[in-house]
Amino acid sequence: MAQHPTMNLKGDESGYFDHVATILAARHHPIIIVEEAALRWMGLRVSSKANLDLLIRDQQMDDILHDLLATGRYELVDQDLRYRLSDRFVKQVPRLQHFGDHIFNELCLSLWSETNHMLTVDGPVVEVPDLFALNTTLIQDRFDPTDFNAALGYNAMVAQGYHIIPPVLAQSPDLKKPVFVPTIPRMIDSYLDQLRYRAGVKDKDPNLGRSRALPGYNIRNFIRYLHLDQVSQQAKLIPELAERNRADMVLRANNFKRKPLVKSAKSLLDQGL
Repeated sequence: MAQHPTMNLKGDESGYFDHVATILAARHHPIIIVEEAALRWMGLRVSSKANLDLLIRDQQMDDILHDLLATGRYELVDQDLRYRLSDRFVKQVPRLQHFGDHIFNELCLSLWSETNHMLTVDGPVVEVPDLFALNTTLIQDRFDPTDFNAALGYNAMVAQGYHIIPPVLAQSPDLKKPVFVPTIPRMIDSYLDQLRYRAGVKDKDPNLGRSRALPGYNIRNFIRYLHLDQVSQQAKLIPELAERNRADMVLRANNFKRKPLVKSAKSLLDQGL
């Protein structure tokens, strides 16, 4: 499996996100990551090798997009749907590619509006140490499915010696701005709202109605990795969802078909099998 682009960076490339953070700060806009980079802070084993996704206020999207292009470092490019499960809905999300030898040449910036992600900037968020988690972890420890899986919680993993923060940091220490992810319940609400919206417009736009791959995939991953098919895990999370989504999420979780655990030869030998 290919390494994440951040693993190819050198020590003197620390601070590769500083110019973006400065633009957002000048607009009094927080740094909120969504999609794969955020999901890795939520305990989901997904890859963030093609995009860094940022959540942007609707009314500030044009200004922030203009500011990034005005640096002369970026050009607008099409979404690469190979990394979006061929989900055509994502085509409307602006994607910027950095010129030349820079991490954001390989790992493009995608700017999700509040409307497109069905998620508001000004809502509950959780601060994370960096843009990327080197190892998947769960920054909201209280959702840790420790009864069904090895601990995913951030504090537990750090205590066990796991390396979570990449060796090359996204921001320079003297310029560092806080980085946030939405809370897990808000993220799940956004995906369920997206699914409902897309199903509702299928008669007006058949292509859009069928392109439900990405949010559905993310919902299934939440169920899989947080063990939301278990009643005890549902009890932690379902009450924190928007009321409109609770029954839908319970139904999806209860209908989830978990693949049987394939034990390694070593683990079988350890058990004398």
